[in-house]
Amino acid sequence: MPSSNVQRDSDTLRPLESQINMLTSLIERKKAGGRFPAALEASYQSFRLRQFFSVDLRVIMSGLLVFVVFGWADFSFGGAQSVMLFSVRVLIAVLLMLAIIWIPRSRFAPYSLYALVVGVYICFLSVLWNIYIVDLPWGYFYHLGMIPMQVFALLGLRSNYRAMFSCSLAMLLSYTAFIVLLPGPAELTEVKRLAMAMAPYYILFWAILVIMASYLSYTIESGTRTDFIKNRLLALEADRLQYLGRRLQQLSTTDSLTGIANRRHAETQLSEEWRRCLRSNEPLAALMVDVDLFKAYNDQYGHQQGDTCLRSIAQKMAEFCRRPGDVCARYGGEEFVVVLPETTLNQAEELAQELCEAIAGLNIPHARSPHSVATVSIGVAAEIPRAGENYEGLLKRADVALYQAKDNGRNQVKRQSVTQG
Repeated sequence: MPSSNVQRDSDTLRPLESQINMLTSLIERKKAGGRFPAALEASYQSFRLRQFFSVDLRVIMSGLLVFVVFGWADFSFGGAQSVMLFSVRVLIAVLLMLAIIWIPRSRFAPYSLYALVVGVYICFLSVLWNIYIVDLPWGYFYHLGMIPMQVFALLGLRSNYRAMFSCSLAMLLSYTAFIVLLPGPAELTEVKRLAMAMAPYYILFWAILVIMASYLSYTIESGTRTDFIKNRLLALEADRLQYLGRRLQQLSTTDSLTGIANRRHAETQLSEEWRRCLRSNEPLAALMVDVDLFKAYNDQYGHQQGDTCLRSIAQKMAEFCRRPGDVCARYGGEEFVVVLPETTLNQAEELAQELCEAIAGLNIPHARSPHSVATVSIGVAAEIPRAGENYEGLLKRADVALYQAKDNGRNQVKRQSVTQG
């Protein structure tokens, strides 16, 4: 029984210790900000998905609303196409809002980040489309919308720098290709000359902005991942301490040899049950159990085999403690005690007789016993607790009955009662 407890403790603590060591190693090697091993990365992504609903979703929705509000530019510069431009803008925003709300709640949730990247890029393409179809020189004003798009990408994808950098780089390269491939104007006005002259600087400024945004996003993601590791480590340490606390409490009340309750726990339970039965005016019974001729058993078979004998007897005794309040404990050496709340003397005596026969039925060889097998003697006592007394009197009477059983030939049950005044 104790060896099984050790194995159970090992099976419980080993996974906790393994995870704690792994997380501690990540922090010490300053790798908590990078990608994690597969299982931990999946847990982090699940955490990020929950964070998406609590924080990121509001940021993205706000960005899409700003995207719609910028529709004033469609009416200011779009001319005859203003209604169509604004309608397309609203349609894109509404579809993206629905997709961003639905995808994380669907079976496509693992692809939420990709959907967000595509959504930002679609908004960017809509601005490029406006530049292309709006008559010059008004189309040049839409170039200014690229910077808000970059800010939108940074805010929406700030916790994943790879996604943020990939999306920003795709927008920058697409914009550069668009500027290079866009047919030049038939005649150059001052506004057109200024726009063409400013384009390289605008692209350079955007490239610098992408680098700065990527670094900021990397810092944010590293901090988020590090915080995730530290919080997870704290939770595991708390679980470990909680388990060790419970285990320590269990060890303080458990006999290390037999695995049943120890004397301390038995006396604590006796005291509690005494007070409870005093309030409810119910009887409380106790059995004192002693292994017959146990010293002779140790001399014959050795102490290791004697320990095995005690464990077998204790396990059989524990089977008779069927109710929540029943307690079976090793009281010292080869002596045991059984506490039986709400049990009359007759009921306790009947159970003790069954226990005595069951232990003899284990057929543990004992060459120096007149019965040839290991047996026990049991003393039984029961009473209704009275004010001003305690459980010690009950145990003394059970102990007296035990010695009567031993003096009368062992392997039997004797009872002691108290006269209620």
